[in-house]
Amino acid sequence: MIVTIHDSFKVIRVTGQVNVQHSYSARERAVTMLKPLHLFYCASLLGLTTISGLLLLLYHCAPVLYYLCTGILLGSVGYCVVLYMAPKSRVSGEGKAVFITGCDSGFGFGLAKRLDSLGFTVFAGCLLADSGGEGSKKLRAECSSRLSTVQIDVTDDGQVQAAVRQVKDRLPTGSKGLYALVNNAGVWQPGEIEWVSMAAYRRVMEVNTFGTVRVTKAFLPLVRRAKGRVVNISSVGGLCAGPLAAGYSMTKAAMEFFSDALRHEMHKWGVKVVIVEPSSFARATDIVLPAVYKKFAEDLRNNVEDVVKEDYGMEYFDFKMEQLRLYAHGEGHSRNPTAVIEAMVDAVTLTTPSHRYLVGSSFEDYVTWMWLGYFPTRWTGSTLLAEKEGDPKPAMLKKNY
Repeated sequence: MIVTIHDSFKVIRVTGQVNVQHSYSARERAVTMLKPLHLFYCASLLGLTTISGLLLLLYHCAPVLYYLCTGILLGSVGYCVVLYMAPKSRVSGEGKAVFITGCDSGFGFGLAKRLDSLGFTVFAGCLLADSGGEGSKKLRAECSSRLSTVQIDVTDDGQVQAAVRQVKDRLPTGSKGLYALVNNAGVWQPGEIEWVSMAAYRRVMEVNTFGTVRVTKAFLPLVRRAKGRVVNISSVGGLCAGPLAAGYSMTKAAMEFFSDALRHEMHKWGVKVVIVEPSSFARATDIVLPAVYKKFAEDLRNNVEDVVKEDYGMEYFDFKMEQLRLYAHGEGHSRNPTAVIEAMVDAVTLTTPSHRYLVGSSFEDYVTWMWLGYFPTRWTGSTLLAEKEGDPKPAMLKKNY
């Protein structure tokens, strides 16, 4: 997840509470004009105007080139439309097995149910399968007998190897191996870089990155024998890193490069590797539940070094954590995981899946990540780094004023 603070709002602290107020200064209005959606509309209008002008010039100066260029343009647009609208070929789930990590809740839980309904033999890896987790109980109760839950902690070598043996022993009759591995398990880690302890950095890296590597290496022999596929659930946080998200973003960036290298290496085996990159869907998972977020904030507060705590001050810490909470629980994040689950289903079932699926919660969400990924950082910094008048500053900076 990437943290962006909407420029049209000002968050201020009054008598111990955080309130959101509209506050437009001249500087903020200038920054607002650079919002991704505004730039996209301006760039689109400029592009259409330029193309129209060039075609008009060709019509008057070189009619033959005009008709040639117009034909190529219309043909290209038509080809893209037909390609997009054409029905896509999918594989049948009969006799094919899929292993999914992180099925206790969220995307993994939804994908397990969906693939079970499509006839796949689903092995739903759950962290709490052997300890009475609600997610594993619901999956066993609501799905067919083809679905079985598997105990797995992706940070535990023993549990990962035990899961491999369990899957191998229960593959469908006649199956050569595992048709698809979906690495979905992951955790979040908010906080400015100086606030996050090394133990927290290691934990999020161990789950999100090394957990993916560990599970993939363990299951690859089964996947290779079936000429199957590996689907890794990354994040837009792995494409662009913003404030308060370094720990999480670095793990997802590592997953992106791991997946790309794996795709190249598995090509000779006929194994496909697909990355799904959800954007603003925090509220559709358990990653920012109030209790979970509260624990993150308490852990940061209790473990931050004394010199860091003194320099930043608790007023600034509380303000930033409240900004992050408002963003993560705000309307910009969708509660509905359907779009992500549909992309995951495509990654598993399409005969020729895309290498990447960027899944935004809205049109503006897609445009935002286009802006952050392809425009100069000098411009995109106005979206991520803008600070407003009246915002609390670190305690040490206030002493210097």
